Amino acid sequence: MLVRLAERANRRRSFLLVSTVLGKHLPVSALRCRLAGLALGLRVAGDPRAARAEDALFGAGAETLVDAIEALPAATEQPFVVIGTAETATGLGEQVASALDASWFATTTRQAAGRQRGVRFDEIHSHAPVQWIIAPEGGWPDGVMAIVDDELTTGATVARLIEVLHAQAPRERYVVAALVDARDGRHVALDECAARLGVRIDVVALQRHGVQKPTKAGWSGGALPARSGNGRPALDVRDVRVGFDGPLQHQGQDRAARRALAEAAAVAAAVVGPLGDGALVLGTGEHLAFAQRCAALAGGALTSSTTRSPVLVSDRERYPIRDGLAFAGTDDLDVPGFAYNVRAAQRPSIVVHFQDPAHRARGWELLAALQDAGARELVAVTLAD
Repeated sequence: MLVRLAERANRRRSFLLVSTVLGKHLPVSALRCRLAGLALGLRVAGDPRAARAEDALFGAGAETLVDAIEALPAATEQPFVVIGTAETATGLGEQVASALDASWFATTTRQAAGRQRGVRFDEIHSHAPVQWIIAPEGGWPDGVMAIVDDELTTGATVARLIEVLHAQAPRERYVVAALVDARDGRHVALDECAARLGVRIDVVALQRHGVQKPTKAGWSGGALPARSGNGRPALDVRDVRVGFDGPLQHQGQDRAARRALAEAAAVAAAVVGPLGDGALVLGTGEHLAFAQRCAALAGGALTSSTTRSPVLVSDRERYPIRDGLAFAGTDDLDVPGFAYNVRAAQRPSIVVHFQDPAHRARGWELLAALQDAGARELVAVTLAD
């Protein structure tokens, strides 16, 4: 099963589809996490290897397949431009871009650079509803545009994003790629968008099924995590800085920039050193792909990420969110951040990844919360010029 259902504190949409392979709310095998996105990219391309990759998601052979797909991406008749939606699908989008050998990859963002240089669109049910997309300085490349999200519930948000992008650089075909397509027959936002713009919009997903969504608040019997209260920075944190002077994903990356980021991930993994089974590599906010690559190079490591999404923690049977931490967010100290199912005391080590030194400076409360929760070894990895 690719998704499970949780409850979040949001009056617009109280349910959350929690992916079992995304590496966001649930710690998952880093190799399985990367393979999920690579399989989705192969499915977008119509590559027959997609079926084998999907079969391996919950079986054996993930490492071999990840290496093979990375070495030989799908052959496509037209180049692809890939957009990953923030914050959940930034890592997933990078994986799809890798499988397609995309000419350009970018993510939507809520970060300051987006406000300064980007075009706005709204994701009304998100806890960061104002999002931005930064256009390449030389204009958007030609080709098919693939927009990647972890799940489609109605398709309305992606339809709004397509309209914004189409106004900047019209093209004939778009592909919406998601791990799970949970729309039903009432949700026709993408069909209406295609008709309105006179374009082709295809939807590709690893799994299609409807989800019974509870509408009564409090169905989970859960509560939000309590914020760590000692107010002191964490002690005994090993800091690792990795040089990288290229553009980050929300700024847009061509093939060379993505290769450089992958090479930096290999350096980071080597400097951090081997991680024991059950170790957790934790991304922060939109900064997922780099952490996921590092974790995949560390053997039995798991990966997940911090998030703005306030999900209720519950011991209800089969409920996915059993443990949570709350702290000041690394993007904005005034906005709470959360990390779920970390179970810090059970990990031999936890490696936290920061996008840049400013994020590292704001990450002190996250690191303190992990230490208060029993983390035995903490490593902070920061990308820096």
